[in-house]
Amino acid sequence: MMKNQLWRHAAAAAAIALIALSFLVSSAAADQAFHTSHAALLPVGGASLRSGFVNDVHTNGVRIYAQERYQLNGAAPDTTYTVALEIAFTDETCSVADLTIATATFTTNKSGNGEAGFTFFFPGPGAADLFIKWVISAGGVPQYETGCIPVRLD
Repeated sequence: MMKNQLWRHAAAAAAIALIALSFLVSSAAADQAFHTSHAALLPVGGASLRSGFVNDVHTNGVRIYAQERYQLNGAAPDTTYTVALEIAFTDETCSVADLTIATATFTTNKSGNGEAGFTFFFPGPGAADLFIKWVISAGGVPQYETGCIPVRLD
């Protein structure tokens, strides 16, 4: 009898754990309208860069709307950079920004490597299609940028 009761308790605990796990996984589901973007950063002018990128991850979370990660590898050493989103509401080429939002500042190490991140919290209801170009500047001068990325906000 004792072995049978232990088996039932273990089975019940496993079932509860699986149910709890399914709630955790569903609450962190990815956004269905916009999938993660991994955009390469390209040098502007003669800026040095081995590699760099911007990750833009949108979630269907209740509080966190989007998380961005910025990374430079082989950029100018010991340099402070500022990241800005140049947002165009209708221009698919991002040649004219309707809105610019600075999100992060970071300093590269002696090898020219650096990274930063930014989290956007839930902005409220509404959907929009727009276009974003991420620009990383040093001393107010653009050094690296992505292409023009279409983004769906929902």
